[in-house]
Formats: sequence, C-alpha cells, structure tokens
Amino acid sequence: MSHLWSEYWQDSRNLRWTIVDQVVLDRVATALGWGPDRTLLELGAGRGLHSHKLFELMRCDEPDLYEVNPEMLHYMERMGFRAIGNDSDLRSSYDVVWSYGVPEHFEEPMRQEIIDRHFELSSDTVLLVIPRETWLRRNAARTDRIPARDFTDEELRERLTRGAEEHWSGSATVRVEHFCPLFGIRHIPDSLYPVVEALVGWALPDGLLIGWARRDAGGS
Repeated sequence: MSHLWSEYWQDSRNLRWTIVDQVVLDRVATALGWGPDRTLLELGAGRGLHSHKLFELMRCDEPDLYEVNPEMLHYMERMGFRAIGNDSDLRSSYDVVWSYGVPEHFEEPMRQEIIDRHFELSSDTVLLVIPRETWLRRNAARTDRIPARDFTDEELRERLTRGAEEHWSGSATVRVEHFCPLFGIRHIPDSLYPVVEALVGWALPDGLLIGWARRDAGGS
C-alpha cells in the first residue's frame, strides 16, 4: 500500500508543520507524560515531524521512525531523523510505540495486525491517534488522500484491549477519548466536547480519537 501515498506526499502542503499538529501533539504528550527519558517508536512515521516534536516535549530518547514509503524515508534522512525501513533495524522493544493516522486505512485482517505490531514492540505504552471520518472529511477532502474507514470509540477500545491481552502479560489500562483541535486554533475542553459534538460534531474537520493502553505496574 505504501506506493499509494506517493501523490499525497508530493504535495508540499502535506510536509508542513501546522497549528493543528502543535495542538494535537501537546495533547498526546500530556497523555504519555513528560519525562523521564524513554525510548519512542512511531510506526508509519511519514514525514517524522510528529515524533520529533514529542522528543522535544517529553525529553524522551531520540525516537526511531519506522516507514515503508521510500520517498518518506529519504525525506526523514535528509532532515537528520532516525528513519528505519527494515524490521531488522528495530530494537527488540520500546517504552512507547505510537502512530498518528495509520490503522484506519486498513481492513481486516491487517487492521488488527498493525495494532498488534504496536504491542509486540512496546514494553509499556501503546498510543493510537485516529482521525475521524467527519462529514467535511468525506465531502471536502482532496482526491490525493488515501481513503480511511472511520473508527468508533468501541472499536478502538476493543482493539487496544485485544492487543494488550494477546501480547502483554498481566493487566493493562485502556483509555479512549475524543479530541477536537477546533479548526487548528484551540482544542475544545473535555467538559464541553459532548455539547459541541451534539451541535456541530458531525461536520468538524479535525475530530480525532486518541486511545492508549498502558501496562499496569507489576506486568512483565
């Protein structure tokens, strides 16, 4: 599937850092927690800028960025990032394994297999950021974007739970939350999101699901 992204990444607009990115990554760093030093892997890293920002926010170890698209591998290498294109170059495990907008592009059986791969490589935390298929996304998205089937809260929670039970010993805590960086300007406070979603959530262009699993203390 990687070759299908070529047209998307040839548009320089998709290589820029945006206010939306900043707001989302602040939220992700809060979910993961700042410091101390931890190893970090992003699967399907694309341009690599998301993990580079997390590296700065969380003071984690310089992240490994896994990507199968050769164009993006070359891009990240030119940026000086630690780009990895082969499984043999990965560490045996990382403290945090995460992705931004990856599993929703796949159908079964690959969807669960990709999520499971996060757990196989993580020793502590798996985090998935899933863009929601809102009305505006379906009707105003550019034709170069790869189609994605929407996730529900229940599906994301169930898939994270399944991955943790299959690949981690002991118990794990799983959380899923809505998040909307409203038009790239600011995020909607948690307490107000249900009201806003009921009014205009069907059309919001940047709605996200953020789900993570964290191994409970005592797991091995």
